Amino acid sequence: TQNRYEKSLNELSLVEDLHQDGEKLYSCETCGKGFNKRNKFMSHKRTHTGEKPHTCESCGKSFSQKNNLSSHMRTHTGEKPFPCEICGKSFSRKSNLLVHVRRHTGEKPYSCETCGKRFFNHNALLSHMRCHTGEKPYSCETCGKSFSLQSNLMRHKRIHTGDKPYSCETCGKRYSRKNDLFRHTLSHTGQKPYSCETCGKSFSVQSHLVTHKRTHTGEKPFSCGTCEKPYSCGTCDRSYSRKNDLLRHMISHTGDIIFSCGTCQKSFTSHSLLLHHVNTHKDSHSGLPSYSASLALPQQGSSS
Repeated sequence: TQNRYEKSLNELSLVEDLHQDGEKLYSCETCGKGFNKRNKFMSHKRTHTGEKPHTCESCGKSFSQKNNLSSHMRTHTGEKPFPCEICGKSFSRKSNLLVHVRRHTGEKPYSCETCGKRFFNHNALLSHMRCHTGEKPYSCETCGKSFSLQSNLMRHKRIHTGDKPYSCETCGKRYSRKNDLFRHTLSHTGQKPYSCETCGKSFSVQSHLVTHKRTHTGEKPFSCGTCEKPYSCGTCDRSYSRKNDLLRHMISHTGDIIFSCGTCQKSFTSHSLLLHHVNTHKDSHSGLPSYSASLALPQQGSSS
């Protein structure tokens, strides 16, 4: 017993000496990184092995580190234990709170070495860097299309699945994109949060404000310097001043069905786009939206 006790003291003394000397007790054989604590060393090793021993009992998702599992569990419980002292908004992860606080302080500690643009968090910087490198690491398993951002891939995959995870609390209408839901909710509230600084006119959609501001500046960002017809057909090179005219023309090449609005004659290549549009009109007699569909056959030997 005495020998075991002395041996333990000697081992403890050795550990203390190593800490005092700044040496690392555990060294990763794969990358050489050193650690003083065994649990951190073991967690690090899983980044090489891919092992994920911590599993969520609710959904079965696995994690390499226990703290990541704890954070994940809050997605099931709804717990948000990290509140912002400035605005009161709460978060399930402390890291998300830290990033949020920077939006109040304006701090952007992560800078792009190529263009100098700064960001609130490291992930945003990494995503931005892909606009310089052209890297698109996220690929759709269904059609093979690649994306620079994982969020863009997830949004794209809903085209294949038809998933619409965003639901309007007022009328129950569902959307595949969060921005589309936000625009829709404005139709209930009548809110127009985007105001023109020149004339004060307000808009419910930011893109409409951007278009409106050009009436003050005279800017024509899509204008061709030769003919002022910015929309060109890739098949016959015919140009149009309006995007809708180009879409109508391109159908003459493809033979697709034209979905036309009975009120303003505007045409669409899909029924869903037409239905979204016709709701802006009301038939003067029936009170119902009016629309029709017709088949446009390809015109042989013609470029229009």
